[in-house]
Amino acid sequence: MKALSVSLAAAFATAALVVAGCTQAVPAPTPTKSAAAPAAATAPAKAAEPTKAQAATPAPTQAQTKKVDYPQKGKAITMIVPWPPGNSNDTVTRLISASMEKQLGVPVEVVNKAGANTQVGMTDLAKAKPDGYTLGANSMPTTSLIYLDPERKAAFDRKSFQPVAVAVVEPTNLAVRADGPYKTTKDLIDAAKDQPGKIKIGTNGFMTPTHMFVIALEKLTGAKFATAHFEGGPLNVAGLMGGHTDACVAGPSVTRSFVNSGELRSLGVADTEESKYLPGVKSLPAQGYNVVTLISRGIVAPAGTPMEIVEILSAAVKKTTSEDDFIKKMDDSGIAARYMDNLEYAKHWDDLDLQAQQTLDQVKAEKAQK
Repeated sequence: MKALSVSLAAAFATAALVVAGCTQAVPAPTPTKSAAAPAAATAPAKAAEPTKAQAATPAPTQAQTKKVDYPQKGKAITMIVPWPPGNSNDTVTRLISASMEKQLGVPVEVVNKAGANTQVGMTDLAKAKPDGYTLGANSMPTTSLIYLDPERKAAFDRKSFQPVAVAVVEPTNLAVRADGPYKTTKDLIDAAKDQPGKIKIGTNGFMTPTHMFVIALEKLTGAKFATAHFEGGPLNVAGLMGGHTDACVAGPSVTRSFVNSGELRSLGVADTEESKYLPGVKSLPAQGYNVVTLISRGIVAPAGTPMEIVEILSAAVKKTTSEDDFIKKMDDSGIAARYMDNLEYAKHWDDLDLQAQQTLDQVKAEKAQK
């Protein structure tokens, strides 16, 4: 695999779910209910008089939701952002934090802990006390790829974190130059089959969601592209516009203006539905190519955080995603507010781990062949 530039970070990659062919979802566990005790066949003729000890013991009642004193008035919540200030992920997290602060009635203080492509901040989050007062902004598949890669020697793994909620989602999309020879997704794939390793396709960086998309598409269709890795979405699109690549995989946030101007053509959106930012562009699954790549941003807590607290935080994120101001600011960026609760987020994460591992295995296999 020859890359124009190799990067371990995507400019806008935060979370990705790649599904090729059949989804390999790991179902989230659901609580089971205790079996009800069988009813007595006949009632006793006379109820026995209760003893003093029995009278002092309250009759059993149905389980009630446990209430917790959270958040305590005046006690601040720390939100770890594993990127530098001004990063797009930092900006979105600050919007979420400001909304949560109003809802929870306590300060939500953003603390930037950048370094090692989020590994520094995520390490601190994993080691934090699981009391609901230290949270973190999560980037996928960045986090998965850190602990799944033995060379990174991460001090955390999947079990180190408790998913809280996803707030925004952006699908990737496959784009080509409008004046080029490829009018449909099939045209591009057929060309990559007829000329293996000759058709150049750009990504936002090595081991990013867009790279995972290319590997999934190749595996599904049998096509073979020459993959070029750029330092983020803008440079990826610039490479396509300048004729350095034949196609690119990037989010609507960086391609839509060029699609709307008629300079680029979006061949398909890697989502189960069409993107409102690319009207009229069919999803890839609707075209028969079941490849889905969702880039998502979420909030996570250290493992062991009480579920009662997780549910309070998840509800706060849900309310954030329904606020008109938040939705408008996301729309202006070309990213959709889309909520996932803690259980949906856990499934999303587990699915991604499976796909990220497949991507790592593919990359290692390709290196071994060289």
